[in-house]
Amino acid sequence: MIFWQKQRLLRDETLVEQGGNQLKKLCLAIFTMVLILVITGCSKLEPMTFEEIYSGDLTEVSKIEIRHGNGELKEITDQSFINSWLDSIKNIVFDPSINQEGQVGSLYNVNLFEEEILTLSFSTTQINDFYYNENEQILEKLNSLFSEN
Repeated sequence: MIFWQKQRLLRDETLVEQGGNQLKKLCLAIFTMVLILVITGCSKLEPMTFEEIYSGDLTEVSKIEIRHGNGELKEITDQSFINSWLDSIKNIVFDPSINQEGQVGSLYNVNLFEEEILTLSFSTTQINDFYYNENEQILEKLNSLFSEN
């Protein structure tokens, strides 16, 4: 009888140990999730000008591709036109959207190249992986870029 009681006691201790390990894992998982939420919640995007968003030198852009939402693609390689157009948008402020979840569809998609290297892709509401509120200024500039070329 003592043998069976010892076996039961050992089994109960093992179950308690396993339960304790599972509780530790659960607490660690909850702590990790809370930490991630705090970090992502604190990393607020700030309004930025186009020049601040572009990581390179705007004067080095040698080609612009602009695609209308209907699929029509235009390519601009006239350096003086490119410099003038980029100079006209460099101070436009982009206000981050509160909703940073994926969105689909846009009126224009634009690619900037330095030589043949793609340096920036943006649309009317997205630059890189960040979403911005629609901006009438950039929309006007994109309309003129597309219609003038």
